[in-house]
Amino acid sequence: MTSVEAQERDHLDVPTHPQRFKQRIPTPPLSTGWRWGFPILLVAAITWSTLLVVEGFNQVLESEEGATLDVITDVTAPGFEAFVEQTWSLLLVSEDDEGQLTGVTVLAVADRLNGGGTVLVLPPEAASGTRTLADAHETTGVDGLRDAVVDILDVEVTNTALLTPPRLRSLAEPAGMVRVPIDDASVAGAEAPDYLGLAFDDPLQRVARQEAWWRAWFATVGAASDPADRLPAIVIELVDVVRAVAAGDVRVVAWPSPDPGAEWVDRMVVETFPFPIPAVQGSRTTVRLLNGNGDFSVDDVARGLLVAAGAEVSVVGNHEDFDLIGTRVLYRDPISEAEAARLAVVVGGGTLHDPLLSPAADLTVILGADFAAEHGSTPAGDSAVDVSTGGGA
Repeated sequence: MTSVEAQERDHLDVPTHPQRFKQRIPTPPLSTGWRWGFPILLVAAITWSTLLVVEGFNQVLESEEGATLDVITDVTAPGFEAFVEQTWSLLLVSEDDEGQLTGVTVLAVADRLNGGGTVLVLPPEAASGTRTLADAHETTGVDGLRDAVVDILDVEVTNTALLTPPRLRSLAEPAGMVRVPIDDASVAGAEAPDYLGLAFDDPLQRVARQEAWWRAWFATVGAASDPADRLPAIVIELVDVVRAVAAGDVRVVAWPSPDPGAEWVDRMVVETFPFPIPAVQGSRTTVRLLNGNGDFSVDDVARGLLVAAGAEVSVVGNHEDFDLIGTRVLYRDPISEAEAARLAVVVGGGTLHDPLLSPAADLTVILGADFAAEHGSTPAGDSAVDVSTGGGA
């Protein structure tokens, strides 16, 4: 450093090295209120938050909204509801040794728990559109025959079983000898295929013989303490369906003519299929049927009316109380108003729009006291025929 620079430095009094540390300005002391108030507020906030969390948990745990409530299992209790099982049915296709169609029989279970049902006997000559069932079987086999039967009934069947002569013998033999009143004949199981397949000039004679045999055979099977004792010991759907039907009242019906007319067929479908499977899915309006009057004998009457009108009863049960005066058909979607009005005419009631209605079905029908007053005298199950009496249908 030159002497000149040293002089200039001394003159300006500039330090040779920068100051490394600066003195901190002390923070002003907190006021007494703030020093004590802030901690108190913090403790209060924490305490209040804890109380809110605990209270919130208690409200959630004690709330019934969205919770699973006790299931109502008493079918006579207010508020009981259940989805129904569609009618379990089986189409039996009987063939001779040459594969020719000899019989068409539909078995339908009325009650899977308590048993019973219908045996519907059709002639191969029955008309399905412009052809007969025999024609459908000859040209398209068992599957085509099933389609033709569904076309006649406008109801789907659960499954199909082919009864060749050996299979029919296997089914019939465990029941032993069967006495058939129509011919005053005793028919052994081994003779069943020839007896049922014998052709007549009048096809309805064969149908009458088949009806009489099925009636007598089911009576024999059902007379056992357990129908399974008189059925083959094999696990197949045919045996299960027969056992279910034979366990209760059995109704045997013969087709009265090759073309009995739509009215007769519709009535037979309602009586045979309590909860039919639609021939085309979605083709029937689904209905939630609730009893609002306490007279449960009218439930079957209402179901029959609705099924005959082309509806599908998918839910059954009871209203929350049994003091409703007027029958009502409720709809959720305004697009269903016309259908609700149509079914209201069927059950003799009015319509009501309810946007909060259960979505379990398209419409809800609630039977009031007016429906019970009109239909309550009709005993449920009048159409059932116990085969043990030998009565016809």
